[in-house]
Amino acid sequence: MLLEKQNKSSQQVKVLLVEDDQVDQFLIRKRLEDILPHHNLESATSIAQAYNAHKKQNFDLILLDLNLPDGFGAKTVKRIRQYDQKIPIIVITGLGSNVAVSEALKLGANNVVLKSQIQGEDFCNIVQQNLHEDYF
Repeated sequence: MLLEKQNKSSQQVKVLLVEDDQVDQFLIRKRLEDILPHHNLESATSIAQAYNAHKKQNFDLILLDLNLPDGFGAKTVKRIRQYDQKIPIIVITGLGSNVAVSEALKLGANNVVLKSQIQGEDFCNIVQQNLHEDYF
C-alpha cells in the first residue's frame, strides 16, 4: 500500500487549460507551477482543440474559460461535458455575473473562479479539492 501511494504521488497531474487569451494562459500556467509542482499542462484555445487533446490523452483536470472562439458562456461547459461526464472542470472567467456562474455550475462545472482570484489562496484550495489527494 505504501509503495502504491508513493507511485501515485510521483505521477504528474495532467491539466488541460482551455483559454484563448495568451496573457491569461501565461498567468494561469505560472500559478499552476506554484500549486502543482508535478504537473503536465496542455493548452487549447478552443473547444475543438480541447476535444482533440482529450481524444489523445486522459486529463485529471480541465481549466475552462467561458469566452472562446467556438463557444461563449456556460454552454462551453455543456459542450465539454458531452464528451466527458466525470473529469473535474474549474471554470476560470472574467465574467462575474451570478447568472453566468450559476448556469456554469448547473451545466456541470465543479467550481467557478474569477480570473482576478487566480493569485489567491481560494484558487489553490479549489484546484486541490478537485484532484485526488494522492497528488499532494
